[in-house]
Amino acid sequence: MKITEQNFITQIIQGSERALEYCMYHYGGLVRAVVRRHLGSLAKFEEECINDVFFAVWEHADSYRSDKNPFSNWIAGVARLKALDCKRRYARHLLEVGWEDNHQEIMGREKQARQMPELSILENEISIETEKMLSCLKPTDRELFWKLYVEEEDLDAVSRNMGMSKSVIYNHLSRGKKKLRNLYGMQPKGDQL
Repeated sequence: MKITEQNFITQIIQGSERALEYCMYHYGGLVRAVVRRHLGSLAKFEEECINDVFFAVWEHADSYRSDKNPFSNWIAGVARLKALDCKRRYARHLLEVGWEDNHQEIMGREKQARQMPELSILENEISIETEKMLSCLKPTDRELFWKLYVEEEDLDAVSRNMGMSKSVIYNHLSRGKKKLRNLYGMQPKGDQL
């Protein structure tokens, strides 16, 4: 069967590697541009991130809805999310390296001093991207997502501080997750959001 713009998504869902190659050939430039734009100074992670994008397309092509967005918008959203994931992984790595180096004498301190400005920049970029993603939510939902998923506060503490029952919080989170999934077109595995 010949792979075309009209059937490549269906073929990817059915497991056709040729369809994925078609997607990579036709949308690779767009994915690379989005990843490069969002990774910025982390150019050494571009290829890995691009591979993650196309793996996500392979795994989640069935979540694409042609009636909501053109495929180019959907895959650009996937690329943006994967670039943000890459930044988070790198920031965690810097923290781990910085913590390990803290136990060494002078050499560790010098290395940590060089890495901390980079970590600060990364944290700022991640924070800005997260705020952009959450900006589509109502203020209460945005605050809940921020407190629970970014600041990783305890649910009981958030419930007390905001004067909301846990069931109401779960309803807000469920509604917000649904909105984010619809906007960004990806179904998370497990409960990642």
